[in-house]
Amino acid sequence: MHGRLILPALRWRDDTGFDHEADNIASALRFGAGGFILFGGKPEVVRALTADLRERAGRPLLFAADLERGAGQQFPGLTEFPPPAALAALDDLPAILDAARTTAREALELGINWVLAPDADLDLEPANPIVQTRSFGADPATVGVLVANWVRACQEAGALACIKHFPGHGRTTRDSHDEVPLVSADLATLEATDLVPFSIGILAKVATVMTGHLRVPALDPTGTPATFSAPMLRYLREELGFEGLIVTDALMMGAAVEDAASNPSVRALIAGCDLLCYPADPQGAYDAIAEAMATGALPEARVEEALVRYGEAMLRAHSPHPPAPSPASGEGSTAGSLWTSPLSISWRGGQGVR
Repeated sequence: MHGRLILPALRWRDDTGFDHEADNIASALRFGAGGFILFGGKPEVVRALTADLRERAGRPLLFAADLERGAGQQFPGLTEFPPPAALAALDDLPAILDAARTTAREALELGINWVLAPDADLDLEPANPIVQTRSFGADPATVGVLVANWVRACQEAGALACIKHFPGHGRTTRDSHDEVPLVSADLATLEATDLVPFSIGILAKVATVMTGHLRVPALDPTGTPATFSAPMLRYLREELGFEGLIVTDALMMGAAVEDAASNPSVRALIAGCDLLCYPADPQGAYDAIAEAMATGALPEARVEEALVRYGEAMLRAHSPHPPAPSPASGEGSTAGSLWTSPLSISWRGGQGVR
């Protein structure tokens, strides 16, 4: 069953479509992958692919995609929105609610039930190579409220949302696709800034949180990146109160494979992650997890815990959802009430959102 915790990637190519992924798909279905993360593709082909994979698996699957700018970001012809920074600059909540709902609805039409958005990072560092306009801005409370509204609108429309990249990528000056960035701020600073949008997103009942491959000594003095850091993931659970599914950032990234002595999928599970996104070798990840369980390096109880959270996310992704409120107004929706009554969220400096 531990194959359910692996989310292989399928990438579209203009010359072959998804045909070049046939062997990867067959392998993933054999070991029982929990779903797939999709990159690109013509909408009609993606729709056919997700239906075919569900039929071949004989069970529901999670299908995820990075859709911070709408479904058109990955799938040509669907709606692509301006980046979050531009949406925030409009100072128009209904526009953000509409973007989230439209993204969810168009994704669901393709069979994609998990939107890997919104970005909860703060735009704090001009030299940051990967956040910038992906963020709703630099002010923690404002970003937190926009993140929460986006989450609620997306999930009311029927798709799972995901806030990322915990505990915050906004201060980094290095690209975690290549190396492990360092966040050197102290804990009081982090709790007053970077962690605020995650706290508020969790209050909004976000279904999933994605880790960043980041060293944050204030949360883990050993310098272990968040994806592999038990202290940081305990902070997410115990201090911020997150009870949902924790998913890794892509495990093929340079920052994730820096430690060549151990398998990143095993390390992430041991630390407390629940779902393993985009390992470089999905079959190798499956085999390494099996070996770690057999030797006792990876406790079976930890795997069972992750499987329970995966199952809960699956139920949430495939359960009936009430119709979303009209995008013309935030009135009557939980997202709208959060925006119009931000003072109902209490913030105690240095202690997080309660």
